[in-house]
Amino acid sequence: MESDTFERLDPPTDTGPVRLFFSINPPPDVIHHLSAIQSEVRKVLETGFDPQRAVRWTRPTQFHLTILFLGSVPPAEIANLEVTANEVMASFKELPVLTLSGIGSFPAFHRPRVLWVGCRSNGLLQQLQSGFLATFSKIIPLKENERSYPHITIARFRHLPRRFAERMRILSEKDWFRECFWRVNSVSLMRSVPGPEGAEYTCLSNFSPEISQNGS
Repeated sequence: MESDTFERLDPPTDTGPVRLFFSINPPPDVIHHLSAIQSEVRKVLETGFDPQRAVRWTRPTQFHLTILFLGSVPPAEIANLEVTANEVMASFKELPVLTLSGIGSFPAFHRPRVLWVGCRSNGLLQQLQSGFLATFSKIIPLKENERSYPHITIARFRHLPRRFAERMRILSEKDWFRECFWRVNSVSLMRSVPGPEGAEYTCLSNFSPEISQNGS
């Protein structure tokens, strides 16, 4: 039975497999903070090269922190996935308070593909990721590395910008931004649709834990 902590949005109408993942989506104030970071980073990185050729910057409406990537799933399975996600969330009485911290890249500064803003280590977030991975790996073939390092992607690289490592050291060594705290209220089931300018993400459903009136 679905609880009132589960919100289903418009389901996809596709007949073929859809690419899905679970994420934590930031509220407006955190999106604003991330946008400010992205803007300052662009000023540093876009000096001396063609930004249109080198970098694709994430639109603020697409900022998210991935909890678990599921891959391609038949649309008929989505309802079962939602039930399972609701069961996972029922085991939590609270969700983490995250602190945005640091700028980095995957896989390394000398050959980056993704530029991100990270989060400080958080035990409750690790429990949330582990809970989703342990549960969904029983019904979908998943690997341990499908549980993503906690980060919010702000850019993807088409090719290596000039003097990138040097510019990244400047960004990583300077205290650029005030701390931003982010109280998580829900986890979302997201769909990823590839496009010429990068993937588009849409929310299919939201899941929240049972929280008592005193917040415990």
